[in-house]
Amino acid sequence: MGALPFAAVIFDLDGTLVATDSFWVVAAERGARRAFGELGIERELPTAREWMALVGQPLARGFERLFPELPEVQRERVMARCVEESHAAMRAGGAVEMPGASEVLRELRARGVKLGIASNCAQAYLDSMLRTLQLGELVDEARCLQSPGVANKADMLADLLDTFGTTSAVMVGDRASDGAAARANGLPFVHLASGFAPEDERIECDTRIGALAELLSTLERGLGGLRR
Repeated sequence: MGALPFAAVIFDLDGTLVATDSFWVVAAERGARRAFGELGIERELPTAREWMALVGQPLARGFERLFPELPEVQRERVMARCVEESHAAMRAGGAVEMPGASEVLRELRARGVKLGIASNCAQAYLDSMLRTLQLGELVDEARCLQSPGVANKADMLADLLDTFGTTSAVMVGDRASDGAAARANGLPFVHLASGFAPEDERIECDTRIGALAELLSTLERGLGGLRR
């Protein structure tokens, strides 16, 4: 078990470490029905694919795209009810990790690698995931859109790098926004193809893996000679 060519690995959360599809669609549908009933809205629910397209993106922005016809106050009510139901689902044990997530985190930690999470979620959601799936015991630091001084995922990565005291790092995620945040900080990006990116989303990456189980061997190779 040798050293890796990176001092830190930063992970996206939903679709990378967390199998959000295990609870999000059902919870979002339940929340939307509640809100529609409260507001007297008659509208078809989004499809499962449309709900899943929100995963990994800033939720408020996603709801603007999903419900463009609703006034802001109504859209916020729908989003709030969906979030409430998702937290209820997590408390009921609906959240599960992506295959191999805890194993790869433990292995990286055993090799002395600093581990971070950067997620476009709210603090309450992040805290719940860290607690429910015990990810907080495996990672060193985690950032979200409500972290101090953070406006986007690029800011999260910059803050994590500063906290870790290194630029020798790699970003692992499933969405194009993860890659953009990595590039903004001069980091290589490993795309997890088994995540939740829509089929038509163009994702630029340094390398692509089909499962988290492939990550260690990929990092050991230095991403095809790219070392930071």
